[in-house]
This record gives sequence, structure tokens and C-alpha cells, in this order.
Amino acid sequence: MLDDYQIPAVALLGALLFAFGYLYARLRNTRTLLWLLGTFCMFVYACFFWRVTMSLNPPMPWLFHGTVAPSSRWMSVVSQTALMTASAFLLASLSPLTFRLGRRRILYVIPYTAPLIVYTILSYGPLMHPQGGQIWIYLILAWMAIAVAAIWSLQDGVIPIFVAEIVVFAAAIGCCWFFLHGNIYWPLWIGISGNLLMTALLVIFTWRRITPGVLLSVFGLVVWAIPPFMGVEASSAGGLMVSLARSWILSKVLLAVGLLLLAMEDEIDANVLARNRERRIRTELQTYAQQQLNARNLHQFDEQTAAICSMIATHSRFRRVALLLRNRSGRFTVTGSAGLDRAAVLALDAALEDIPASAISPSLPPCIAGADARTLDLHPWLRPGDDLELLHLTRFTVVLLGRAEGEVDGAFLLSQEIKGESPLVPDDLLPLQILAERVRRARAQAFTMGKLIDAERSTGAGMLAIRLAQQLHNPLTVVLGYASLLEDVIPTVLERNSAHAILLEARRMRAVLDRLTHLSRQGQEHYTEFLIEEILSDAEQLYRPDFLCESIEFARRAHADLPRLYGNSHRIRQALMHLLQYAISAVERQRGGEQKLIQIDVQLRGDRIRIQLQHNGPQLAHPGRVFQALDRGQEADVTTGIGLSLSAEILREYGGTIEAINLDADGDPANTLAARGVRITLDIPIRQSAPRL
Repeated sequence: MLDDYQIPAVALLGALLFAFGYLYARLRNTRTLLWLLGTFCMFVYACFFWRVTMSLNPPMPWLFHGTVAPSSRWMSVVSQTALMTASAFLLASLSPLTFRLGRRRILYVIPYTAPLIVYTILSYGPLMHPQGGQIWIYLILAWMAIAVAAIWSLQDGVIPIFVAEIVVFAAAIGCCWFFLHGNIYWPLWIGISGNLLMTALLVIFTWRRITPGVLLSVFGLVVWAIPPFMGVEASSAGGLMVSLARSWILSKVLLAVGLLLLAMEDEIDANVLARNRERRIRTELQTYAQQQLNARNLHQFDEQTAAICSMIATHSRFRRVALLLRNRSGRFTVTGSAGLDRAAVLALDAALEDIPASAISPSLPPCIAGADARTLDLHPWLRPGDDLELLHLTRFTVVLLGRAEGEVDGAFLLSQEIKGESPLVPDDLLPLQILAERVRRARAQAFTMGKLIDAERSTGAGMLAIRLAQQLHNPLTVVLGYASLLEDVIPTVLERNSAHAILLEARRMRAVLDRLTHLSRQGQEHYTEFLIEEILSDAEQLYRPDFLCESIEFARRAHADLPRLYGNSHRIRQALMHLLQYAISAVERQRGGEQKLIQIDVQLRGDRIRIQLQHNGPQLAHPGRVFQALDRGQEADVTTGIGLSLSAEILREYGGTIEAINLDADGDPANTLAARGVRITLDIPIRQSAPRL
């Protein structure tokens, strides 16, 4: 009497089918879809195989053992077709290679499975016993499937091509041998076994680990692929064969469980990798954010590039870093590096001389999809035997430093990723892209700051020369007057000649001072419309690193509808920056843990704009004389330099006024900064035309 050993396998496969459905609904990829279809085909096969083998109707031939009723022929066709399709879907799930047909991509499994399905239907249906030339139909169908399998195995995959070709060649030889003996069923089982064994190899080569999912999947595939146990009945064999047959039935359940475990292990690994990546990226972002990139000029900024590259090599996925910046000639040079020895840096710098600057641009091929990073291959510009080839430095990941008028300002060249890391994703490059933008802005700021400092020095030197000329004119006038008087009243010729010499040299000195004053005042004034709010915003951005570095709390308030002014915005910008620099220097001298505060208020007062700058630093010894360039009446611990005098001179040229007072919270209820401090008030007239100087 037949037993029901297939029932547990059928029930378990039905239950696992829901698990594969849920897995596909969550992941929505080709692999899980093919797993779902393969499991469904296994379930169909198990149901029909159990029904066919349990039939008690008059017998007709079955593959190895068992009987099937004539009315159940369609059941055997469906079950065997489902078995063939299941093995093909499992194979395609781990080798989802495609070919192009017109505009569509077609999986190789489709043309591979189609002749095998026809073969199965004919062999278990209308042509169960082929006679004469009918066997050529099976031979043609088999060779069609073998040809597609051979082309499929030639494509790049996880399995070496020669291994896949050996399996296909062995299957083809076995099929030919059985066809020569008139057997059409064994070639079918060879195809199913070949699919399953190839799938087992794909599992091993894809995951390359020893885990429950891999072991169960490989075990289930190998046991299922052994033909002698296929279709063995419990009532027609001994105990050992019955156990093997039941193992063959349950192998499908083990395979399904193993596939689910593989999916779960992949998700666990992905979560661990994502958590580690997130932790590393967060640490990298924090490190880059803490790096101070402020500099007074380009030379000082370029001295920091080596430290920037070293920081990247320490905290990013790349161990070799080079920073390229555009020089005055328009070409790129290596200004900083890390992980590269001197020979590599010199070789890279020499190679950059032959590379056109336009080659390092956004037109480079993307490094990975979804990331604003490029790939640079130096081979087209290298000579045979170049040092970079010997050092294996010919291919770089490039993170560009912004764009200016269609050209980039510089680039980070990155190579030599850390071994054992997960594949590169856009999030890995995000901190470097943010750092590249910060470096670009900081370098532009350093360039502007250097130009501004040079201009301020020139302006300050010129104004100092004017002041000195003004101070020397008065005593020189006295010298000229007395020398002229002496020349007229001295009777002796020798003494009169001496007085005349004094008079000539004094006149010569006055001519030199007049010429110096004239040269100091030269320079074309550029007048445009501008907004005070924009100038203050730019100044705040410029000094923000100083605010952060010195823990200075900066507040800026402005009237809602400030009018546009007409004048030399550059000069007004210089005046306001001198004032901010003075305030920063003053609050830096706060003692202990006192809070450092700077506040700017901009108000509209009739036909003038009033700017009030307050700070809670040390007070001025003589507020009324702080804007005098040659004043020496200040206390030793309160030094303002010539910045305030330059600001006052600029305001006076514009027609405005400036004054400074010491604050006292008890006497000034409006003062909200602190008990002590300084307030500087600027009144700037609102005009629509250039001032008359």
C-alpha cells in the first residue's frame, strides 16, 4: 500500500510559497521574482507528483517506478513541465544575464527554457513513444537548448567561463549517447540535473561563505539533482531506497528554506554594512566639519592642503589622495598629497603638464551612478614606461572643486580603496563632495581676503602718507618763512648763502610732499548702487570662521526697507571690515569664561542710514581720539591700530560721520550686551549721485 510521505513536503512548500511572495513584495528584484516562480513550480510539481503516484488505476509506463492512469496523462505533463521550469528559474535567479532584442532586454532563460518545455510536453504527451524520424524532433529541441546554454555560459558571470562550458559540454555528450540508444527521457533528466548542479555552483561562487543558508541550498540542489531517486515509490523498493526517495522529495523543502535563509543573511549583512558605513560617514563628516579652512591669502591656504589630504586619507575609504589646483597659467598642479611618496608626486606633477586643463572637467565619465564623482584615466597621456604605470597610479576617482565659468577650480584625485570594504556607493563620496565645496569656497575667500588685505595695505600706506604730509606741512612752512626772512636780513654773504640753501632744500621737501600727496590720492573711483545689508552679509560670511574659532556670538539686525546707496561700495566695505576686525580683536581679550558678543544694528534715520556696532570687550581710554591715525594717547592694553582711522577717513570722504562711546549698562538701559563695552555709530548719507571731493 502506498504511503503519504509526499504530504509534508507539499504542505511545507505551500507555506514557504507565502514567504517567497512576501520576500518579493519587499525587495522587488529579479532574483526574488524567479525564486517565487521557481517555488511555485516546485509546489505544482509536488502536488501533481503526489497525486499521480497515489493512483490505483490500471498502470501505464512511468519513468522509473510507479503507475499512472490514462486519464492522468495531462497531470504527468503538467508535473514534469513544472519540474523543468522550476530548475530553469532557479538557475536564472543566480545568473540573470540578458541579451538585447531590439529595444528590449531578454533573459537567456527564456529561449533556453522554451525548447525544453516543448520537449517535456511531447515526451509525456502525444509522442511518448517516438518512432522512426520522430526522434529527430527531440534531438533538434535538445540541441536548441544546448546552443542557448553554450552562449549563456560564455557571458561574464560569477562562475569561470571554462567551468560553465565544461558542464554544458558534458550535458551535450550525455544527451547524444542516450539519443543514440533511443532513450528520450534521460536527456530530459540530464537537463534538469545540469540546471540544478549549475545552480549549486552559482550558490557557492556567489556567496563564498559557509553559512546555514549556503549549506542547505547546496545540499537541497545536489540531492534533487540525483536522477536514480526521482520517482521512487515507497511500495516498490527497500528501506534504503525509500529513505533516499523521501530525502529527494524533502530536498525541495530544504532548498526553499536555504534560499530564504540566504535572503535573510544578505539582509543582515546589508544592515551591518549600512550601519558601519553610516558610522564611518558620520565620523568623516564631523572630522571634515571641524577642519579650519580660513586663511589670509592663497599662499597661507595652500600650506594647509597637505593636512587636508592627510585628513582624507585617514578618515575616507581612499588611502592615496592628491589635491590639484589651477595655477595662474590655467593648468593644474599638485599642491598637497597624502599616501604618495615624493617620486609619485613628481611623476604626477610631470604628467599634468601634458594633460590639457579641459580634460579634468565634468565631462569625465561618472565613477558610479548617482554620485557627483568622475573617473580619470591617465593612459591616453602617458608615455610607455612612465613612472605612474610602474607605480600603478593611472586611474583615479575624481571629486571636482566646483565650477567657475565652465571650468573647475581644482580636484581631489583618490585611489587605493581599503581592502575588504563594501562596494562604493554615492553616500561614501558625499563627505568628500561637501569638503570639496568647502575647500573651493575657502580658497576663493582666501584669494579675496588676500586681495583685500593688499588693497587695504596700499590704501593705508597712501593715507598714512597723506597724514604725514599734512603733519609735516606746518613745520615746513615755518622753516620756509624763517629761511626767507634770514636770507633778507643777514648781511654777510656766507650766512646769506646758508639761509638760501636751507630755503632751497625746504622748498624741495615741500615739492616732494606735494607729489606724495598727489600720488596717494590717485586712483579711479568706481561708483555703483549697492545695499548695506549685502555688504554686512558678505562681511559676516568672511569673518564667520573667526566667530566660530573664538566662540564669538554675532548678531545682526537691519531695517526691513533699506534703500539702495550710490557710491564706491568697495571703500564702504573696507570701512565696515576694519570695524569688524577691531571688534573681533577687542572681544578676543575677554578674560576668563566671559561671553564674547558683537552686535550690529542698521536703522533708517531720515536721509541717512545709521549703523551701530557694539561689543562687550575692553573700553577705550580716549574714545574721542580713537579715529586719529597718529594718536598715541591710548592705554597700552587697548590697541586699535590704524583700522579705525582708515574707516573714519572713508566715512568722511563719503560725507558721513563716525563716533565711538564707552557703554555702561547702568546708565544706558538700551544696552543689552553687557555691563561694559564700546559702541561705534556710523551715519551714512543716502545719495543718488557721486560725491564731490
